Amino acid sequence: MKLQSITLTNFRQFKGVQTFDLTSDAIKPVTLVFGANGAGKTTLLNAFTWGLYGNMSADVEQQDRMITDSVWRALPMGDSVEVAVEVRFDHEGQDYRLLRSAALRKESDNQGRLSPQLQLWTTQPDGSSEVSHAPQETVLSILPVGVSRFFFFNGERIENLVKKGAYAEVQKDIKVLLDLEQVERAIAHLPKVNRKLTDELKKHGGDTASAIQEAIDTLTDQQTRAKDELKVIEGDLATLTEEKDATVDLLRQHAEAAPIQAERDAVSKELDEARTARDAALSERALLVATKGFQALTDALGDKTKAMAESLYQRGTLPAPLKREFVDQLLDNGACICGTPLAEHTEPWDHVKEWRQRAGLQAVETAWQQLSGQIVPLAGARDGLRDSLATLMARIQNERDRVARLEARKSELDGKLKDSRLEGVQELETKRMDLEGRIAIKNQRKGSIEADLANLAKEIEQKTRERSRAQVTDELAAKARSRSDLVQYVKRALEEILAIREGDMRLRLDAELKSVFRSITHQAHVPTLSEGFELTLYKDVNGVQLPVPKSTGENQILSLSFVAAVSKLAREIRKERRAEGAAAEDAGTFPIVMDAAFGSLDQDYQEAVSRALARLAPQLVVLVSKSQGLGKVVTELLPYVSHLGVIETHTTATGTVADDIELEGMSYPYIRSSESDHSEMKVIK
Repeated sequence: MKLQSITLTNFRQFKGVQTFDLTSDAIKPVTLVFGANGAGKTTLLNAFTWGLYGNMSADVEQQDRMITDSVWRALPMGDSVEVAVEVRFDHEGQDYRLLRSAALRKESDNQGRLSPQLQLWTTQPDGSSEVSHAPQETVLSILPVGVSRFFFFNGERIENLVKKGAYAEVQKDIKVLLDLEQVERAIAHLPKVNRKLTDELKKHGGDTASAIQEAIDTLTDQQTRAKDELKVIEGDLATLTEEKDATVDLLRQHAEAAPIQAERDAVSKELDEARTARDAALSERALLVATKGFQALTDALGDKTKAMAESLYQRGTLPAPLKREFVDQLLDNGACICGTPLAEHTEPWDHVKEWRQRAGLQAVETAWQQLSGQIVPLAGARDGLRDSLATLMARIQNERDRVARLEARKSELDGKLKDSRLEGVQELETKRMDLEGRIAIKNQRKGSIEADLANLAKEIEQKTRERSRAQVTDELAAKARSRSDLVQYVKRALEEILAIREGDMRLRLDAELKSVFRSITHQAHVPTLSEGFELTLYKDVNGVQLPVPKSTGENQILSLSFVAAVSKLAREIRKERRAEGAAAEDAGTFPIVMDAAFGSLDQDYQEAVSRALARLAPQLVVLVSKSQGLGKVVTELLPYVSHLGVIETHTTATGTVADDIELEGMSYPYIRSSESDHSEMKVIK
């Protein structure tokens, strides 16, 4: 999907009919639009989503006032006025013209609710247009509404992607974008197919098979309910954790409580390090005992084994280093190496035959030689094991002592905040403790459900095996059972395929995220995309990875890096499908339209982000103010700009208001006094 143009008709600040060209190419993929605060940058961003999906972001105020205020005020009572957004774009070789419009009749000074209609035309190779009879479905098939959050967003609010409550939705949308949802949908539908088959088995399979299937169905229902509850609990945990973090942030900002909270942050950080170090030492001890613990039991075993083997050897009962094949050759030749004839059943023959029985197999001889070589170092290994265990026990005890000391100090600081008489502090700390308690209860319930799910899976597997062994005489029931087994096999196979593809996509997305983030930030922080699609920042402290508290700016950079990674991976996946002949040339290509891209960033980061923006997507529309976009930003972006524009603000504010913006050595109107409040899109190049 690549944007060609957008046309607004009386859409909020934009009076009359206004069009802006958005066509771009690979060399100059950027459209850069400047506008003052309140000029309509956010409105322009939301014009895309309203046109495509019929909705706007939650941060847009007074969403019922869709028609330009000055146009509405000038409209005679009883007359109607049109509001519309037209978006022209091309996708997979087709040109589209989308129009969402509504006519509103003025019956009072307040604007009523709109009932917009969506129309969509495709342009045929001969230049004719064809009307789509399912316009919204077509748009959703091109770019699902959930996925659009990665391509149409407000930069100041993009950090919502890294909020804990957003991970489940982000993961769902990523699966749609990366072509994983088809497999998930198939997995979700298979149990319904299986239930129809097992109903036949229960009906015609006899008492035994029917009872087993009834038990399987009951267990499966329990499993479904448990999975649903687990999803709810995971969502609740994300929300509670986010709320707790926000409460702690308020404590950090409270003037009087800030010093105590700062110390508690430091203590909590050190406590996490101590617990991580303690757990690492415990794991090392467990591994050492598991792999080398047997050495502690070999105190006298080596000497006894060696003495016993030597005694056996002396008595001739331990195979000696005489090869049986050599003795057989002597007997076959009928002569000893000393020249004595070895006629069968003579005394010399019997004597050599006896040696043959005592001759050892090569494998036994080799094993004995290896064992002999290993007996000697056993004593030293026991000493090494004892020393290693002593060192680990000392480490464990030191870390346990450190954990206990830090827990006591943290508890003391918790008490200071809880008992504080400072206004608001006690309430915040009480809320934090309440949230931590609720989080602990949720985690406990989560662990219980996960254990139940593991047991249910085992029971279902066992019952399924019993069902396979149960005698079924009815032909229909036998077929139903065979088909049910096949459905279960397919479901397991699809789940394995999904896990493999999901893991591969996540690893590729994580690698790309790290690459983009590294190109922007100067901090030695490493972003990570967890299995749950949680975006986190870590830093290495003495070989231990510790989470980094993220500032607003770092959240913004992390989110921008994630969007860049998603955009690139979507194109790569479609390119792979294109190589297989399953996708069009521009499949996976989507524009990025972003407002306030540099909202919370300092100048160094503004420059780095600007440099990276041109690589974000094949097409990029950036909406910025003078304070955000001039200087290093415009310097970095201009070489990649195909279209440059200004949203000129017209205001009825008292007095003469005039402000200009200078771009490429020329001055252009930025804010002007006017008889009405509205905005105009002006093309510079």
